[in-house]
Amino acid sequence: MQLRKLSRALTLATGVAASICAPTFRPALASAPVPKTYAGCVHNGVYTSEDGYVIRLRQTGGKPLDLSQWDNKRLRITGNLLPGDVFFLTAPPVVVGPWR
Repeated sequence: MQLRKLSRALTLATGVAASICAPTFRPALASAPVPKTYAGCVHNGVYTSEDGYVIRLRQTGGKPLDLSQWDNKRLRITGNLLPGDVFFLTAPPVVVGPWR
C-alpha cells in the first residue's frame, strides 16, 4: 500500500514538473548566414582558418569545393558562414602566400 502511494506521488510530481518545464523546451532557431572573410591554409584538401577551425567550403548550389589546386597555400576567402562551419563562397579564393 505504501509503495503504491509513493508511486502515485512520484508520477504526479513528474507530471507537474513536465508541464511546468514543457513550454521552455523549444527547438533552437538556426542562425542566418553571416557574411565573413577568413584567412587560412589548405593542407591535404582541408581548409583551416587561422583560428584553427576547419571550414567546409561550398560553391553556389551547395557542391563541395575541390581544394586540391590550392594545397599547401594560404587563402583568403569571402562568403557566408552557416551553422556547422559550412561556408558558401561569394567570391573566388585569393592566394595570399604559402602554407605555414
